[in-house]
Parts: sequence; C-alpha cells; structure tokens
Amino acid sequence: MWDKTPGMYCFARAGWNNQQVTKNCGVLPFLFHQMYGWRAVMAGPRIEADYPGLAYVPGLEMDFLADARTESALAYLEAHQMDIDVLVFHGVFPNYIPLAARYKELRPDGKIYLELDANAFYEDQLEWTKPEAMAFLQSCDVIGASCHAMQRHIGQKWPVVVEYLPNGFYDFTGSSQPMQAQNFAAKEKVLLSVGRIGSPEKQNEILLEAFAAVADRLPDWRVELVGPVEEGFRAYLQGYREQHPQAYERVSLPGNVPDKKRLYAYYRRAAVFVLTSPREGGTPNVVAEALAHGCYMLTTEIDAAGDVTDQGRCGQSFPIGDAASLRGILLTVCPDGERLQQGGRHAAAYAQRNFDFRRIVARLHGMLMGEV
Repeated sequence: MWDKTPGMYCFARAGWNNQQVTKNCGVLPFLFHQMYGWRAVMAGPRIEADYPGLAYVPGLEMDFLADARTESALAYLEAHQMDIDVLVFHGVFPNYIPLAARYKELRPDGKIYLELDANAFYEDQLEWTKPEAMAFLQSCDVIGASCHAMQRHIGQKWPVVVEYLPNGFYDFTGSSQPMQAQNFAAKEKVLLSVGRIGSPEKQNEILLEAFAAVADRLPDWRVELVGPVEEGFRAYLQGYREQHPQAYERVSLPGNVPDKKRLYAYYRRAAVFVLTSPREGGTPNVVAEALAHGCYMLTTEIDAAGDVTDQGRCGQSFPIGDAASLRGILLTVCPDGERLQQGGRHAAAYAQRNFDFRRIVARLHGMLMGEV
C-alpha cells in the first residue's frame, strides 16, 4: 500500500506511563514492528523520567511532546505526517477530534485505528451524536472493543462497525512453558490478584474480607496481591492485621514486580485469579495473563465477565462489591481440586485460541491493509 517502511504512531493525550509500554498500548505497535517490519512509535508528553519497560519491546520508539496542548499535538502531526501511516487512538477524547480531522486532510491514504478499552458507564457519557464526534468516528478505519459485551453495546449505539479485538497475552520472556504441558495438579493453593493494590479501581479489600471470613475453613490457602501498594491502603492493611491476624499472616504483598519472568511465576503457580474491580475498561490485560497461565478465574460482574470466565467454563462471577458472595464461591471452589484443574486447563486453551496477541495483531493488520 505504501512505497516505504510504514509507520504506526500511537498517540496519548496526556502521555504514557511505563506500565503501558508492556500492555496493549505498547505491545500493539511493537508487534507491528516485530511481525511486519513497521516503524512503531508511542507519542505524547513525557510523564515519567525513565521507561525501563522499553527493554522488553526492542524497536519501539517514544517521541515526547513538549506539553499536552492540542496545538502541540497538531504541530507534531504536521511535522511527521509522511511517517504516520496508521494513527492509533486509545479511547475517545475531545482533543482527538481535531487531530483525526487534520490527519485525514494531510494523509487521505492514511488509516486510523480507534481502540475502545472502556466500560459501558464511560461510553454512555460520550456525546457521540454531536456532528464533530460523529465525524471523528466515521474517520476511523477500524474501531475495536476489547470485550464482546462492549462490542455489542457500542455497536448498538454508534452507527459504525465495531470489531472484537481483545487485549492479548504476549510472552516477553520467550521461555514460558505452554500451560497445556504443565501439571495442573501442581498448582498451589493461592488466590492471586495483580495490579495497583489498594486503588479504588481494584477494590482489593473485597478479596481480603472474603478471605478473612473463610480462612479457618481453608487452612492451606493464601492470598498474593502483586503490584505497587497505594499509600492510602496501608491504614486498611494495618486494621486488617489487627482484626484478622491469622488471615493476615497468609497474605503476601511482594510489591511491584517489573521483571516479567518473576511476574509470570506468580501466575503459573496460582490456582485461582481474583478480579474484584467495580469497573474495568473492557477485558483487562491481567486477565489475558492469568488465563494464559491456567488460572481458574473469579471476577466481579464487570462488562467483560463473560469473556473473563468464557461464560463460566473456566471461572465464576459475583456481584460487584459483594464480599459475602465471593466468600460463598471460595468455600465451594477452593476445596474442589478437580474443578480447579479442569477450569485451569480450559483457561489455558481458551487463552491460546482467543488471547494470543500475535494472532490478534495479524487480524488487525489484515483489517488495516484491507485484506479481511
């Protein structure tokens, strides 16, 4: 289509953080570079001093804008117009509207990919019927939602085609043994959660309260909360330690684990992954990681709950914020080794079919190139 090395530029209105480099935001352009030889760039204001995650995505570049003003983004767009063959937006934000319009003026042969990694609550707030918003949506050549429920929800509201393009799993280490070859009976009795521990968006206290209520009946089980601990959560943890000392002794908080090999080891040994978020943007990246490593999945009834559990084939969902419901599920599921092993095997096979990031990127590449 283009008589040069094509370029994919992913733009962020407020800049990128280091974690996003090894999530879908960075893995997408990285795999276009690795699989198809594209130039891959993440552009936006700098918000961190260093980006150590770049070590995992060789060939991915970062361009830093002076500030977050729309004028600065437009100036960057005009300066790099001939390099940008695919412009990627993550989400719908007002300052993306003039960028998309100007890009299409400069590069009518260029493509725009809009990745909608959001929940129904957020998407329902968008005033998409305004003429400028409608023009923005219609300027996008491919629009992708990361869970089936959001694909249906948005497709029913917006007069555009919405594709299912989930957040996948990519093995950065190149050494992870396929879960199908692993002995699922060797999985440890661990309830795992990964993310920003203690943030309101994660509601980790739901898991901790449920575990405290059942800890004496599940004496061999423990909880591992992997990720940076929010400062405001430490007071809760201190209170939890005082109220539930025996349960607290079986709660591990290893902190942030940037090393992928170490991180994957937590997934590999955990029998159960627990997602307690009140809302999530589509299917979270951690879900693909947990499924790929054969975890039985427990999740709140977020938009993507059906995708997380493959409609109950490899896990269960429970009402948002309902520690009592989770408690009941733990008492049913945790003693049932056969259920956990079967669910884990199904999770790994399901992930291989649906969340292999290389397959997802190949499909998106075909859409952008007009091949599918």
